[in-house]
Amino acid sequence: MSYAICRMQKMKSHDLKGMQFHNQRERESRTNPDIDQTKSHLNVDLVNEEKIDYNKRVKEIIESQKITDRKTRKDAVLVNELMITSDREFFDRLPEEDHQRFFEKSYEWLAERYGQQNVAYAVVHNDEKTPHMHMGVVPMRDGKLQGKNVFNRKELQALQDDFPQYLKKQQFQLERGKKGSDVKHLRTQDFKAKTLEEQVQSLEGELNDKQAEKQEVETSIQDIKGRLDELGASLDKVKRVDDIQVKEGGLFGSQTVKLSREDYEGIQTLAKSSETLRHENKALQNENQQLKEDKQKLQKKNDRLQEQASLAERYKRERDRLANLIQKIHNFYKKRLPEATKTFEHVMGYCKQVLNRSTKNRDLPAFRKDNLTKHEQDGFDQGIQEVKQKRLNKNRGMER
Repeated sequence: MSYAICRMQKMKSHDLKGMQFHNQRERESRTNPDIDQTKSHLNVDLVNEEKIDYNKRVKEIIESQKITDRKTRKDAVLVNELMITSDREFFDRLPEEDHQRFFEKSYEWLAERYGQQNVAYAVVHNDEKTPHMHMGVVPMRDGKLQGKNVFNRKELQALQDDFPQYLKKQQFQLERGKKGSDVKHLRTQDFKAKTLEEQVQSLEGELNDKQAEKQEVETSIQDIKGRLDELGASLDKVKRVDDIQVKEGGLFGSQTVKLSREDYEGIQTLAKSSETLRHENKALQNENQQLKEDKQKLQKKNDRLQEQASLAERYKRERDRLANLIQKIHNFYKKRLPEATKTFEHVMGYCKQVLNRSTKNRDLPAFRKDNLTKHEQDGFDQGIQEVKQKRLNKNRGMER
């Protein structure tokens, strides 16, 4: 019994270059003895007609769909690579003309499931012992890169269930792998180890390229130093004006300096270099001045922000102090309100009695002052005296 194999591996930016070298056979593998280079021409990419730059292609897919300007994290999972295959016995039983159909049907189903626009590559390797396909899916959904949601645990389990069922409908007799099988996990580890070996090989190749570039730069530096030494030697040959041979009636004036062509060309080169350095120095000075101005602006902005922060802190303190004071006043009057209300009712009752008196010479009615404070009693007595005096003055005026 053969099983349908669909493994998934997360790929970050630094992983893609290694997979590109492996999938497109851009470098000879030293760690995979299963590759038969004489059959590498049988490999095919179902998505791309020519070799591509994996990082560039993935970036194009992300940029064409994302809905925000937020940059992609450097450690983000950019590709979930699916490896599609079965065992060697399955391919030995399968007619050779159906090999390609197996991978094409698998690609069509997976592309529809995860979006054709998200598939970066689908490379079928026919140059190894067991044919297989590497299919790179960029986990884009709703304009965002979200591998954890596209390929979560539930989806991976569903993929293992749905994929074999689809293949059976396409007349490929494959079963689902056993759930929780140790063999499955061991093969996955072997696959990852193999991939890591390819990545190490890729990094070694890149290191060799960088070392070659470094060697070229060092050679260029040595050439420049040699030219500078030659210019220095040419300048040493130029004598002081008094020691230079002067020719009367020269071509360019009354006095002409005679130099060899080699020395003259050396001086010209030096003059051009000096002019270039002068322009570069001027540009650096302008850039430095701009940086100083920017620094001053930032310092002023920082001072304003600190001042605003200080004012905000003072406002907060005053607000808290006023809130505390208001609370104290509220508590004070909350306790005194019943007493003040009672006193007010007594005073209003007495005033009504005074206003309703019609006999002019009768004494004012008595008023209970038992519930008043000493200060309130004194104020009340003074008010009574003022009322009595006003009534007395009014009566005297009427008698006259």
